[in-house]
Amino acid sequence: MEQKDNRGILMRGLGRWLVYSRPRAWLGMAVELPSLLRGVRIPRGANCLDIATGLGWATAGLARLDRSARIVALDYDGTILPRTREYLREHGAAESSGLCRADGKHLPFRDGSFDLVLCLYGLHHFRGYFEALREIARVLKSTGTFALIDPARRPGKPPSGHHGTEVPTRDELDRMLLDAGFEIVLSRVSLGRVKAVTHKRKSETVAT
Repeated sequence: MEQKDNRGILMRGLGRWLVYSRPRAWLGMAVELPSLLRGVRIPRGANCLDIATGLGWATAGLARLDRSARIVALDYDGTILPRTREYLREHGAAESSGLCRADGKHLPFRDGSFDLVLCLYGLHHFRGYFEALREIARVLKSTGTFALIDPARRPGKPPSGHHGTEVPTRDELDRMLLDAGFEIVLSRVSLGRVKAVTHKRKSETVAT
């Protein structure tokens, strides 16, 4: 079961327990994140943002991949953040990360703040998919990378997802990414999930 408000859709009940379970976190940190970031160059001392961090496995995995990274772990659901703090401490990522409660469509950061932004399984909960993508583009540096994993719906299926979540097709997501200001490096669907790696699109120089 999920609970809606005007800013997002929060997990409740069995779904929440599964998403925030330790086995799920282990799979994400050990398998999904390294696979997603394979070949992605992360500059030393990078400023990183993990949106919809949940239990914090993406933040912990990123800290494991690059000890020099400085990471903000952000979630709209403030009730999960104490568990996030504990999880990051257990996995040696507390010193390199900080927690933030915020709406993903209104990020409390300056333009061009981050070298890397992650959003893993969060965008379809935001009640404003495209608005969130535009915010991510805003806070990403001109040389930055945005990587995501999210459910994808098959073409021809109804547009709304489970409990009113927003689940696009891959083509719809690719179109939104382009419209939000990204260049797509990788976009593929596997087991009903789309994995994408993007760069911020460089502004065209007007000849004088």
